[in-house]
Amino acid sequence: MTLSSSALEGALLSRAWAQWIALGVDAVGEGDEAVVDPEALIALTAELGDADARLRDVSTDWCVAHGRYVNGSRLRQVARELGTPPEAIGEYVATVAAAGGPAWPMATRPRPDYASRGKARLDAAMSRPRLRIRLRAAFGVSARADVLAALLAEPDTGLSLADLARTTRFTKPNIAFAVEALELAGLLERMAVGNERRVTLARAGDVLPGLRPPIAQPDWVARFGVVLEVLRFGRLDGMSATVRSIEARRVVEGLQARIVSEGLPRPTSRPSARTSPPRSTAGSSSSRSTFRRRRPGRSWRRGHERDRGASGSRRPA
Repeated sequence: MTLSSSALEGALLSRAWAQWIALGVDAVGEGDEAVVDPEALIALTAELGDADARLRDVSTDWCVAHGRYVNGSRLRQVARELGTPPEAIGEYVATVAAAGGPAWPMATRPRPDYASRGKARLDAAMSRPRLRIRLRAAFGVSARADVLAALLAEPDTGLSLADLARTTRFTKPNIAFAVEALELAGLLERMAVGNERRVTLARAGDVLPGLRPPIAQPDWVARFGVVLEVLRFGRLDGMSATVRSIEARRVVEGLQARIVSEGLPRPTSRPSARTSPPRSTAGSSSSRSTFRRRRPGRSWRRGHERDRGASGSRRPA
């Protein structure tokens, strides 16, 4: 593994620790302040498990205790989109089920050495990072909760059904049914924007007590996907310098759309025999900057307000 790949993996592990702490894992460190996507976090942790066995085990504790707030169908879709190795996600979800947690799809064989550490708690879901957990507790572990979460981020312009399906990773039929149910309940309404019909929240007040839009939410599936693609490439061996340079350019070009859509730092130099994609994608100042969203005309520090969280080093208890 190259130095830049190692730094990138470390940044991913730090972010994963911060998000699990924010969800209630008992470990030393600061929790993330951004809204957490539970399914994206599980898929990421499953792939990184061999790099940090303790993270894998304490996150499994959380899933066994509170996995009822995770949508198994969405987890399968997110893992597929992220390209999570089937053996990694299969072992993770099988371990959760074998330990008494929910039975999600994709299970293979559980880890034989897993033993609960009792490091998970979820006493309340009022904090920003637990937005999806709170909505699922109130509206069910289905597309309804995730539709509301998506619309809380776009209360003024609303979203089309296609936008909602793309954002939430639920199928269009599931989204249509969820929107119809929420509209019937008086929580949503539809409006015409040009030739398009958009869905918005029905009122400007609180969706739940103290829960008022707008609530910015990073697309962790897209962000983790970019970084994982680069990390996987950085781990490849057996290529000459010339071939690596060509393939690195192809990797970066294939990620451009997601990099732009999420406002991630763009590669500033052409990949070469001595410069691998992990360094260019992660940013020259810090690999952790990949997770921050740049805003034109604002300093990097002020851009922090978009994600509401930093990814400093975390160490487990």
